[in-house]
Amino acid sequence: MILAYFATFPISYVSGALAADAKEQIAVRAGDSGTSVSVPYVTNRRLGARRLEQTAYGGERGPPSFGRCEVVFTPIPVINHVAPRVPFYVADETRAVRIESQTDASAFWVEVQDEIARTRSGSVVVFVHGYNYGFKQHCKAAAELQRALSGKAVVLMFSWPSNGRPADYIPDQADVEWSVPLLARLLADLADRLGPERVQVLAHSLGSRGVLFALERLRAEQGPRPLIGQLVLMAPDFDAQTFVERLPALAPLTARITLYASSNDTPLKASRQLHAAPRLGEAGEFLTVAEGMQTVDVSPVGRYQVSGHSYFRFHPKAVADLAALLGEGQSAPERAGLRPVPLNGLVYWELVGTRARNDPRHE
Repeated sequence: MILAYFATFPISYVSGALAADAKEQIAVRAGDSGTSVSVPYVTNRRLGARRLEQTAYGGERGPPSFGRCEVVFTPIPVINHVAPRVPFYVADETRAVRIESQTDASAFWVEVQDEIARTRSGSVVVFVHGYNYGFKQHCKAAAELQRALSGKAVVLMFSWPSNGRPADYIPDQADVEWSVPLLARLLADLADRLGPERVQVLAHSLGSRGVLFALERLRAEQGPRPLIGQLVLMAPDFDAQTFVERLPALAPLTARITLYASSNDTPLKASRQLHAAPRLGEAGEFLTVAEGMQTVDVSPVGRYQVSGHSYFRFHPKAVADLAALLGEGQSAPERAGLRPVPLNGLVYWELVGTRARNDPRHE
């Protein structure tokens, strides 16, 4: 069990009624200097020397550790008014990161569990990053997601030791596979303590490889039973044909599987060339639609950001759809901004977006 990794590492269930206004204040605080968002993390990156009185994690393998990272979002004057009105991504705020490791496992998990209990859904979103992600980049992405969820769920980072360098694809692939045992134990413990239906998993890019392997590992240990509430594969860098072949064994482990794909995803096009096989996160002629999962094609809303690979962070329409999925638990037919498209007797969904209040980017 992962409890052995972290010594005590308990996740004691906290129940009881909570005031409705408390549910709006999950790990997000607004102040004169910006909005502060705090996100808990579990990592197997090596802990390096402290820099400027802060914890620092690199891309080397290390023992499991945990803590919190805080991101302060501060609007950039003028640009924050212009950015929403242009048809491509422009950074309109700064993101300052502070990381603090913790040694008291019991206190850490009691705090996390208390946050989960105060959300509307009572659930946790385990966010597993992809290739070429440094720890601070993961913190920023997780804090953005936490802010978008608006108190509806708690984001928990699982940060495996990516080197954070574009040239290190092969080492990153090896490191995410090395991280599978720890990730599997984390998911199993969360399911045991919270109930599988309260555990959501968001896997981006190469992180999908680690998540799928972790679920297969748990299936071999525990049999084909529900392990998590829902699985979201965001731009997954995984062999498409292999996934379809494994889907029947994967489906019983979760109540819902959602795939996000795009034909504007440049890194996945490069990965297809490297592997000589289509990737699961590609759309267009390579779009994967299968019984047992809901496929969302993000292509219709355009590239928006230069690589087209991190649309769940940068495209406001993709952000809104993901928040409805993770925060409200809405299936594809229930989410505004999706239109059904028939294909070979099945249906997939195209993201066309909806108008969000006071956000001109949602056309």
